Amino acid sequence: MKRILNSKLIRLFSYMWKEGGNPFLGILYTVSMLAIASQSFMFNYIAAVGVKRFTDAIFQSNYRQFISGISFIFKYFILVAILLTIFGYIYQYSIRKTTIIIRKNILKKILSLSLTNFEKKHSGDFISRLNNDVAVAEGAYSWQVMVLAMGFISLFGSSVVIFSINKILFLYSLFAGLLNLVFNSIFIRPLRVVSNRIQQKIADITSLFSDIVAGAFVIRSFNIGKVIYEKFVHANLMLLKLSLKRVHYNSILASFNYSFGYLVFLGQIVVGGFLIIDDKLTFGNLIACIQVSHLLICFFGAIGQFLTSLQGSLAGAERIFEILDLNDIEYSPKELFAESEKSSKKCWNEYITSDACVEFRNVSFSYNNSKDVLKDVSFKIEKGSKIAFVGESGGGKSTIFKLLLNLYEPNSGQILIFGKDIKEYTKSELRDLISYVSQDIYLFNETVFENIRVGRLDATKKEVIQAAQMAHAHEFIMNLHDKYDTIIGERGVMLSGGQRQRIAIARAILKNSPIILLDEATSFLDSESERLLIDVLQNLMKDKTILMTAHRLSTAEFADFVYVIENGAVVESGTHNELIEKDGRYAYLFRKWSAQKI
Repeated sequence: MKRILNSKLIRLFSYMWKEGGNPFLGILYTVSMLAIASQSFMFNYIAAVGVKRFTDAIFQSNYRQFISGISFIFKYFILVAILLTIFGYIYQYSIRKTTIIIRKNILKKILSLSLTNFEKKHSGDFISRLNNDVAVAEGAYSWQVMVLAMGFISLFGSSVVIFSINKILFLYSLFAGLLNLVFNSIFIRPLRVVSNRIQQKIADITSLFSDIVAGAFVIRSFNIGKVIYEKFVHANLMLLKLSLKRVHYNSILASFNYSFGYLVFLGQIVVGGFLIIDDKLTFGNLIACIQVSHLLICFFGAIGQFLTSLQGSLAGAERIFEILDLNDIEYSPKELFAESEKSSKKCWNEYITSDACVEFRNVSFSYNNSKDVLKDVSFKIEKGSKIAFVGESGGGKSTIFKLLLNLYEPNSGQILIFGKDIKEYTKSELRDLISYVSQDIYLFNETVFENIRVGRLDATKKEVIQAAQMAHAHEFIMNLHDKYDTIIGERGVMLSGGQRQRIAIARAILKNSPIILLDEATSFLDSESERLLIDVLQNLMKDKTILMTAHRLSTAEFADFVYVIENGAVVESGTHNELIEKDGRYAYLFRKWSAQKI
């Protein structure tokens, strides 16, 4: 028990003391919790004293004492009930506030994690930890510790009362309580194991459901609804099986505690009866002892209940702390929040100290120490250039962009931006220098205006509209139901692929960074829209350095320089015309693309 209290449970409680930054919350919780925990003893003590008074009054035919006993119970019950209402509100406030603090810490951690963590875990697993596991862990400080505190207060108060009345009844109650504790403790380990498995299964179901919602179109188009449904049902049946196992354990405990309580009660009557016959106890004192002694027995039952029910909460807490203890982070908390603070204060002059905008020096890279994706790649791009990276899928083009964004670090070599190693930039500085548009566009379930303004959060509506016009998105936006105030659904489901890409390009234009990365960013655009966009890139954004990857080599025709990437290496480089004349790999790819276009 000591080991448990010194680890996860103590850490959970730290969020209302240290982590929340305001120990007053911890004080509110402790005072209100102790006040509520004492109510059980107070109610029983008041009832015991009152019952003793009017029971003795009945046997003595004392009408005044009988009324006094009833008045005593009524008066103090009302007082305790009023206090309980006040402290109950304070207690619930401190619990909800603590839960919010924990969720905020988890979200901060998730936002600061490196990309590798998201590749290892399903998004549904993160959702489950943030919602389900936090809700389960909340049980530890919302009611389980309350049960324990209630037990200790009851132990102290009832022990004093019973011991002062009769030592034999005290020893009897103490022995019965210890038996109750021993039996309840047997179930600690099995409940812990099954609770851990339940939380993991809930996470699996959340992940599966997330896939079902996100992949609704694929499920329908491949007609696999039945297979997915059966998989979901099977997962829920497994959860049901585990839940019933926990119910089985809890049912045994509940049945034992209920039956044991009656046996103890009968034993008290028997023991008390002998004591009354021997004139060592009055009937009123026996009633008072019975009223209070169940609190002493309940103390040991409370410890057993605390330890068994705590296993579920600790299972949730363990999954929470797995996330909070991850060391593979990309942002420190300071950097994470500095990023948004700086977004409205971009000044590139302090960074642009070299005509060499982007430079790779003998860069090699592999994912998770597997086969090299990039092999000794070197190139130098001048400021204001329009560069195209072309090649077959899987050649390493997109990986170059990920390394530029410092989403991953190269195994060897050096990457420089404006003559400065990217390691010397903070994450927020580096990403303020770069606008990135990928083929896999992510749009939020917000308005068109808010989705474009992601590029620069302090942008005015006029600036947003101007960026949309440059990206040739303004016309279709004005045809939407609520124009720029149209909510476009999760991932922009209300828009076509080409429309989503234009929104993403408008974001990049609005951000106004000196470097723009377009990773297959025109793949969903028709030829006319692509031509118009290229015109924008060439004429209206002359001062920007633009790097593009493309399967459609029409974009490469307009680039100042082309790099052909195959199997992680630069196999050719030059202008479009030079490479066509060379009649090498680029010329082959261009002819192949031209034939497909026809």
